[in-house]
Amino acid sequence: MNASSGSSVSRTKPCHVLLITSYYSPILSAATHLMKDLAEGLVDGGCQVTVLTNRPANASALPPDDPRLAGHILRTRNPFLRRLGAPAKVCEYLWFIAFFLIRGLMVPKVDIIFVVSTPPLSGIPAALLARLKGAKLVYNLQDIFPDSAVVAGMLSSRGQAYRWLRKAEHFSYRVSDVVAAISTSFSEHVQRVVPGTVVATIPNWIDTDHVQPRVASEDPAITEFRQGGVFVVQYAGNMGFMQNLEVVLGAAACLKDHSDIRFVFIGDGNAKQNLLALARQQGLANCAFLPLQPLERVPSVYNACDLGVIPLKPGAAEIAVPSKTWNYLAAGRPVICCVEEESVLAGVVRESGSGVVVQPTDAEGLARLILEYHRSPERVLAEGRQGRDYVVKHLSRRIAIQSYLHTFQQLLGTPAGEM
Repeated sequence: MNASSGSSVSRTKPCHVLLITSYYSPILSAATHLMKDLAEGLVDGGCQVTVLTNRPANASALPPDDPRLAGHILRTRNPFLRRLGAPAKVCEYLWFIAFFLIRGLMVPKVDIIFVVSTPPLSGIPAALLARLKGAKLVYNLQDIFPDSAVVAGMLSSRGQAYRWLRKAEHFSYRVSDVVAAISTSFSEHVQRVVPGTVVATIPNWIDTDHVQPRVASEDPAITEFRQGGVFVVQYAGNMGFMQNLEVVLGAAACLKDHSDIRFVFIGDGNAKQNLLALARQQGLANCAFLPLQPLERVPSVYNACDLGVIPLKPGAAEIAVPSKTWNYLAAGRPVICCVEEESVLAGVVRESGSGVVVQPTDAEGLARLILEYHRSPERVLAEGRQGRDYVVKHLSRRIAIQSYLHTFQQLLGTPAGEM
């Protein structure tokens, strides 16, 4: 990334970052731990941070703010939060956008506005806020919209709505001072569609101190999450329209006579009820479904399996990079990714030696690979160690936070060490 400001200047006050994210601890989502880690890491790095986010539906579940952010996490009670269905989701997004625009205007002396790309196209209202505040805008690109809506089956790529949303996507990049993309393919996409956009490639990370390999004797919750399985294949995370969880049920159907192999699904989402119904219809007694777990139980969840599975619909791996993959690797568990061979995720799995790749819709192929791992405990251990080594070296929290601090320094023209 090249700095877009002029010469370096010395700062007398800490850089003030306004972090805008729909979901922040204790609300459960794929990005909860990322935004919490980022906010706390930026404070540790010398920044002042204010967070604008939604309030959990259960106000009693709201814990005290982290001492490093005490009084600087500002929340709205969003009446549409976590309701199912597209209309409710649109209302949730609009409510949150209205909140961060109005509340953001009241936050004094902001240097950088950091906004996550959920709600989709949130960079546009955030750019307006940045201009009004005289701040720089960093747009954190977590997925590529509206392509993600097309892959999820919620939007047609031939309609006028898609064309309008595509133009709005491009405008989001143009009005950003920096687009912080989570993969090289995302960065290449941005620079291809809007040449000249300043892009910083900073992958999502995993807190390798928080998620470490554990055994059941150290953590009784592991036994609970294994649901009685001798060899456990697990999916943990959002059960939405982008995830191709039907292929995992297909593999479970192929292996239902193997009584020692159990499939455990942990999470919630719009597709969960359909999956439950499908599992019942097929009589899949080898499948168990558990609710989404709080952040403090994440290490137990990802240690409660022998093999993790990451299923995405065809084409989804080009527009989304599931962070749950790094949780499995940090826990020392190998993964099978149901994605295209040429995708970024497939490349990471091959590079790290942490698992294998199968085509997104190949349930029989997935079942064969699961059997191979089941019959080779040495392979499970070896690939698990390799995955753990890879994330510690390349995808740790410390490395990512330093990358963001460096990006902010360049953006503001601030000498190193003076955030």
